[in-house]
Amino acid sequence: MLLINPAQEKFGGFLSRYVPVGIPVAIGSLAAYLKKHGVEVRVVDEEIVDITPGVLRELVEGLPRPYLFGLSCLTAHVVRGYQLAAMIKAQFPGAIVVAGGLHPTAVPEEALASGHIDYVVRGEGEEVLLRLHDAIRNDGDPTMLRGVSFRRDGQVVNNPEAPLIPELDDIPLFPYELFEHPKYDMGFITSSRGCPYKCTYCSQRMLTGTTYRYKSAERIVEELSILVNQYGQTQIVFYDDNFCFKAKRVIDVCEAIMRAGLHEKCAFSVQTRADNFPPDLVPILAKAGFRHAGFGMETGVDRLARLIGKGETVGQHMAAVALAKKHGFDVSLFMIYGLPTETLAERETSYRVVQSARVEASKYNNLIPYPGTPIFNDLENSDRIHVEPGWANFNSTLSVTRSIFDRTPLPYVPETTSEFELKRDIIKYNMKTYFAPRALLAILLGKRGPGWYRLPPRWYLKPPEMYHVARIGVTTAVNMAVAFLPLALTEPIMNALNPAMRRRPRVRDYSPDSFHPSQWDKDTAKQKTLVLRAALEERRATGRITIEMPSPRATDPSPVEGFRAEPASPLAPSASR
Repeated sequence: MLLINPAQEKFGGFLSRYVPVGIPVAIGSLAAYLKKHGVEVRVVDEEIVDITPGVLRELVEGLPRPYLFGLSCLTAHVVRGYQLAAMIKAQFPGAIVVAGGLHPTAVPEEALASGHIDYVVRGEGEEVLLRLHDAIRNDGDPTMLRGVSFRRDGQVVNNPEAPLIPELDDIPLFPYELFEHPKYDMGFITSSRGCPYKCTYCSQRMLTGTTYRYKSAERIVEELSILVNQYGQTQIVFYDDNFCFKAKRVIDVCEAIMRAGLHEKCAFSVQTRADNFPPDLVPILAKAGFRHAGFGMETGVDRLARLIGKGETVGQHMAAVALAKKHGFDVSLFMIYGLPTETLAERETSYRVVQSARVEASKYNNLIPYPGTPIFNDLENSDRIHVEPGWANFNSTLSVTRSIFDRTPLPYVPETTSEFELKRDIIKYNMKTYFAPRALLAILLGKRGPGWYRLPPRWYLKPPEMYHVARIGVTTAVNMAVAFLPLALTEPIMNALNPAMRRRPRVRDYSPDSFHPSQWDKDTAKQKTLVLRAALEERRATGRITIEMPSPRATDPSPVEGFRAEPASPLAPSASR
């Protein structure tokens, strides 16, 4: 099976030449799981390799027919996933294409409506993809697997949800050996899955609900040892959504790291919530070699934090930053601009709050209302959201990594601002952040975080590198010049150059009280927890979990109890409209 990580554009945009690429965790984990069960697997990442028909033919040479392809699709890159699916079908008409990941999980009808995808694996993919592969290869029935969507008689059938993997230690060690390209940042590990909080913008809830699972401390240290001792990593980032949610397990991990002596060879970084970063835990983290913490603060305005269901206050974040710095941590704060009802003054407030904390790095992204999230459901019928064909503009770094003259529309612009004003503010506040002495020093020292770039050694003696650095410098200088000029001067000019931006002006006298945010469905989250609990009990009793559904009765009018047949989604990409 060939697993593909599609990339609509290179990570980092005009900075991509010098931005290390994160290893595609999803296809790596899937590959490890399939290989553990005897499946021949190959992986390809479009961040590294531009896929063409010729490249596809080389990649599948020697694999058994019919060829099986797996596409892992985030919303920002799903348009490329659909293009690749069409390319695959054109090259190999008998091939079977499977799509999975956050975006197909949210809108399986759209993926199947593209006409080039045979199956969608919804939710967590390892066990379902394995069973799907076995069913296809061994003349089984892929349509009788939980967590699978497909088309039958012109309608989309969504089988009942599959259980999550109860024990993460059942997933093999991450196959770092498949991703040894020098462009990759090898210094990462995932030690848990899930985050049981209710942020309305976070699409991860579609995969894990409110569940939280984690690997054993021994297993984590085994992976860390590979990175430190085999790959020579001296800085490792824990990619967990919320590393510190379970304090007892964090202490176990810290103690295991110290027993192995890894804290003397490597510095560790975590991503977590400010309210899961208590005073009694932080000293233990510091003792075990943790030197950096990243907090998804999102906004410096409590009103907006409540509106997006953050469940944390600005004060909690400031206290966590102070606590981290007290124990020698560098800190990064990740922010979102363009939240519903957010004003220019509130963006300025957020920036001032971040600056007052004197953190190592911060980053300001534009809001992405991902399909399937409450915030998308609240906004999808408004005239302030714009979906380009194939969701090609749903990129959270759209303003930061492109020229200010780029005509790609932002996915969402609140009524309280105009499109250019929001785009300008995102560029301006990022530039003010990166051109501060602290951030420039982090870049020069190669520290991981929002300001991490990797210039090649002695780049200033290499004409091609000097050329590319100069191009970046010119683009950056132009962006800064336009972003820092008065809005009254630049907005009319930018709207004249790109008239489409006039469609989303600032709405005068708009009342923030008119926006009524919804929340995640409690019953859906509870159901996922119950399914996980049942799977855990089954796994402990039998050593396996059930993915197959019972055979339908011949007299049943529908294929199987729990099936849901639906017409194609109105959100289908323009290529299939």
